[in-house]
Amino acid sequence: MRSPLEDGAWLELASVDSTQDAAANLLRLHDDAAVPGVIMTTDQTAGRGRFGRKWHGDPGDSLAMSLVMKAYRDHPKPYLIGMAVAVAAVGAIHGHLRWPNDLLLGGRKAGGVLTELLPDAEGRLVPVVGLGINLNQKGFPEEIADLATSVAMYHGGEHDAAAVGHSILDRLCRLPEPDSWDALEPLWMLFDETPGKHYKLPDGREGVAIGVGPDGRLLCSVGGETVSTMAAEAWAAGVPAGS
Repeated sequence: MRSPLEDGAWLELASVDSTQDAAANLLRLHDDAAVPGVIMTTDQTAGRGRFGRKWHGDPGDSLAMSLVMKAYRDHPKPYLIGMAVAVAAVGAIHGHLRWPNDLLLGGRKAGGVLTELLPDAEGRLVPVVGLGINLNQKGFPEEIADLATSVAMYHGGEHDAAAVGHSILDRLCRLPEPDSWDALEPLWMLFDETPGKHYKLPDGREGVAIGVGPDGRLLCSVGGETVSTMAAEAWAAGVPAGS
């Protein structure tokens, strides 16, 4: 894959509400050459994940970055770009994947990926992949303590956010072009922990994951029926597993 740094600079911000919102504003207001390829911070005050959920880490403890994938404007399958970034990220933290975007360490969520199509100054859609990783937290609130973890809690040590970010980009460059699931599938499967996980479908039904099927869609067993979907949500103990 082509690195976003081939088409723009690395911009590190001391603090920002959302790297995704920063990317959206820069794309909308500036010519292509002025838009960075990566926007990164360790203090994101109003980050968000899938379904509009807030993602907020303590200052200095998390990596938040947005990859502005200019080379993939108007890409027909932007979700494959996000899944490729997830593969690169989980390799960098030595974890596992839960469809479609969760980075796991020891079965608990350590991060996630959000892919959005954002218009540039000419109105073309640019895939922007937001990435959040818990790096140096030593604990979490009681309500999510059984669901969340950090790289430091799982692997020990202290972890530099910029170094982890560059490691992700280095791995991304070695991945195949995100043109088809066939090319990405064997790499995703090296890290996949999706089968057996519980998911909630948009219609409210709950099912158990069989695995990831053609085109990167989730295959889920629901009442004896196999359902293929791109919109299911990981679910655990009556609450979203990514909370």
